Amino acid sequence: MSQPPEHPLDAPAPTLAAGVPVRWVDVLIIGAGQAGLGAAYWLGRITGLQIQVIEQNTVGNGWLERWDSLRLFTPRRFSGLPGMRFPVGADFPDKREVADYLRGYAERFALPVETGHQVRRLWQSDGLFYARTDLAEFRARYVVVAAGPFSRPYLPPASALLDHGVFQLHSAAYGRPSDIPGDEVVVVGGGNSAAQLAVELARTHRVTVINPRPPWYLPVTMLGVDLYWWLYLTGTLNARASSPVSRYVRHRGDSIIGTELRREVQSGRVRLITGRVTGAGGQDLTLSDGSHVQAQNVLWCTGYRPELAWIDLAGALDARGEPVHQRGASPVTGLHWMGLPWQSRLNSSIIDGVDRDAHATAKRVRALERRSSSAPSVDRIS
Repeated sequence: MSQPPEHPLDAPAPTLAAGVPVRWVDVLIIGAGQAGLGAAYWLGRITGLQIQVIEQNTVGNGWLERWDSLRLFTPRRFSGLPGMRFPVGADFPDKREVADYLRGYAERFALPVETGHQVRRLWQSDGLFYARTDLAEFRARYVVVAAGPFSRPYLPPASALLDHGVFQLHSAAYGRPSDIPGDEVVVVGGGNSAAQLAVELARTHRVTVINPRPPWYLPVTMLGVDLYWWLYLTGTLNARASSPVSRYVRHRGDSIIGTELRREVQSGRVRLITGRVTGAGGQDLTLSDGSHVQAQNVLWCTGYRPELAWIDLAGALDARGEPVHQRGASPVTGLHWMGLPWQSRLNSSIIDGVDRDAHATAKRVRALERRSSSAPSVDRIS
């Protein structure tokens, strides 16, 4: 990368706090999770551009903050990033192994990661992107937002209507069964997190699960072969987001990998109720069919929403504050997304899907760079 002039004529001169440095890079990657690291790997290999990855916390910290017993529901063979397989071990890695793997990945490929950077604002002026953090202001020609779609725990409006005596916790803050007081708990949610935590809590509590639809259980193995091998060999795992199988999966909702929850329900140790929580009052949750479920404790496994209010770019977000993109490419030229659910394929939001999307992102940046390099412009910063 050839260094731009210290104060290019076409760039604004925003007021910086005393001592805050200005940093120039070609590509700024925001987020050092699996998506950001995978993007850095491919960008470094096929673009020849100067790359900087910034992250608020230490690499892998997001995994360590999850509940103690968390394991991936994808086996090791399908949990690796480009260029480095996941280490051998038990079929399903636990959270510490994932965190260690991500740290080791960044170190092995000497990826340029800096931590301690929380982006306060991302904006654009005269063809440059500006990212303000507490430690620096970055100026870049391309930005990849890989901050993750699971940044803000979502609590349904009904949670605010319950009596203050009802203990409530989102799965993001759950660590272990002792976090739930008493001996009863209502688990609200229909994904793998809800299933895993309901099974764990059934050892110490009377558990009721409220699932918005009948659970869709998938076995861990079929005919002695791991489920993910079947999904891979049939092309399902890498199916394009627009394919019939992907449309079916999106319509049906999250599958639950494994049948432990079904066994707990069949044995009577877990009570399963199908319905959506639409309201609440006192100690009662109101369901979509008008029925009520009494709750002393509620564990909300209701997912996350993106936290992207810091992005100040016209056209980057829709009215709900969610990314606007086509297979990860933003309508804002030079802006790219990574790690979004259904970004391009069925597996885009899990580790196994990073490789394809990261490679596609790097190729888009390379194509933009080539067009920029061939365009005559005396003001272009190269």
